[in-house]
Amino acid sequence: MKLGLFRIEQLLSQMGNPHLGVKFFHVTGSNGKGSVTTFLEYLTHEHGKSVTGYYSPHLSTILERFKYNTVPIDETLFVDALEVVRPHAERLDQFGPEFSPSFFEFVTAMYFYITKKLGAEFGSVEVGLGGRFDATNVLTPEVSVITTISLEHTNVLGDTVEQIAFEKAGIVKPGKPVVIGQMPEGAKNVIKQIAQERGSKVYEYGKDFVAEVVKLDFNKNIYNYYGDTKIENIPVKLNGKHQLYNVAVALKAFELVLKPDEDAVRSAFEKAFIPGRFEEIEGIIFDGAHNPQAAEAFVENLDLYFPNKTRAVLFGILDDKDKENVLRFIGPRCQAMIVTRPPSKRAMKVEETFEIAKRYCQKVILEPDPLKAVEILKNSEAEVKFVTGSFYLVGLLRSYVMNGKVSEELILGGA
Repeated sequence: MKLGLFRIEQLLSQMGNPHLGVKFFHVTGSNGKGSVTTFLEYLTHEHGKSVTGYYSPHLSTILERFKYNTVPIDETLFVDALEVVRPHAERLDQFGPEFSPSFFEFVTAMYFYITKKLGAEFGSVEVGLGGRFDATNVLTPEVSVITTISLEHTNVLGDTVEQIAFEKAGIVKPGKPVVIGQMPEGAKNVIKQIAQERGSKVYEYGKDFVAEVVKLDFNKNIYNYYGDTKIENIPVKLNGKHQLYNVAVALKAFELVLKPDEDAVRSAFEKAFIPGRFEEIEGIIFDGAHNPQAAEAFVENLDLYFPNKTRAVLFGILDDKDKENVLRFIGPRCQAMIVTRPPSKRAMKVEETFEIAKRYCQKVILEPDPLKAVEILKNSEAEVKFVTGSFYLVGLLRSYVMNGKVSEELILGGA
């Protein structure tokens, strides 16, 4: 991993700074950033504005990282962007490894080129990792959003919520407002301090805006929002009561930039969709929960939507994640667990995962090959079957279950 913004700044400078002149929403957070970035893209689109979205990681194809008016771009535009960025990246390569753009920096430069080429007025951008040194942090947003703060990527971001909050608050820009979700007081205080130093007004969930649950049904959830505007009976397709905070944070950020129309808001949330987020396909639920906070939300959703049902889980997690505390939540809520290896170079210690899992679940088997593992899951007698622990794993198996095969891109796996 390469920290610092000088490579992406050099790359964009050579390209004519395509990131300038666009109105951006910039979203970070330990959990919920993908949901909020998606909501903001759909909200902007439903209000008649042209908008690109930038997401990571992708599930099935790299094209999913780049959206235009809520739809992934096509291969032609992707190749065009690749060919535009490549010579500029190669020029930097000549100065040595320190100047050579990383994969994420390269792809981020492609996103800014795509946004400029399409002439999009708005962009909804999800931070890749942290905030302060993330390649997306070259942009100047209309509003910054920090969804939640919990312990994650501690080897890079720090091992306290305060240190992680400091890294994520790196996206707060001078004079630009920041919207923050539900988080520990210590993290909140760090963000407020940085915002004050930069002359940025803070809008805080529970104080400046709030949402409430009307009804929670699988794929048919209803919320009310109270901020500068009051919008009731908002239908939300994305599942989980934690979406309460994401809906509220997205709407607050949006109303700081554009005037919400009630019908457009309802339409946006009813349509907004993220593959692999508590999503059911062929009787299997796919969810990318990969840290303790997400795992806790995941088991809450299991109890909420599928109470008193027997459960089997196919679980795979990257080695740099908090395996112990993710399994501490998921293991006891399942009658059976299959441990497998996600398709990533960062998931080599599958036996270690298996040993931890045995402490938390009564019946655990090890099948390192995920395609064989999902066949075992399919044949399980459990009433609810799900795949979780890693977006790489979810992406691979979601594609396999839907199509009966997987692309070479998915078999090779991610970084």
